[in-house]
Amino acid sequence: MVKESELESVTIPESPIESLNRTLHNVEQLETQLPQFLTLSDPDLLSQLPLFQRAHSLFSLAKLTSTLFSLKLKCRGINPNDHPFKSELDRLTLCQKRLEDLPDLSEEQWQDMVDKSRREELQMNYEEQTGQKRKYPSSEEEYGQFDTKEFLDKSIVEFHGGGNSGSSIKEAIVIDLSDDDDDDDEYM
Repeated sequence: MVKESELESVTIPESPIESLNRTLHNVEQLETQLPQFLTLSDPDLLSQLPLFQRAHSLFSLAKLTSTLFSLKLKCRGINPNDHPFKSELDRLTLCQKRLEDLPDLSEEQWQDMVDKSRREELQMNYEEQTGQKRKYPSSEEEYGQFDTKEFLDKSIVEFHGGGNSGSSIKEAIVIDLSDDDDDDDEYM
């Protein structure tokens, strides 16, 4: 054990102290602004946004959550690239690339694409749908090879609650901000 008198004689360089103070300041700012940001995940508020802004909002929330979890892993000495969480980071990178590749569409253009997508879906008969196989890309595949139009068509259907999963925004996203780290040790 180190005695207090020994600690007083040790000098710490200024750069690590400045870095720690800067980090502490940034964490304090995040702590005050995070609850305001999380209120923007309210389903009623999200449903009022245009589709493209809603997609960006949900992506930003997912990116923030994954960044905070990645930071937590790093603070515990775990490399996020060696953690099962890595696949989620890859998925977010792919989503970010796709969102950046989409053109800025007006609400009318979005609606036209939704209507076109729904008409095409209705035109496909049952045999054609069952004969098609989904292709899931491997994690090593280049992200730039994905078809942006195909992604846009699928996204529009999902945003409007269509598709097989019937997914739509129904519940608020709840994130536990408690300091209790014992519950999440199973994810480390």
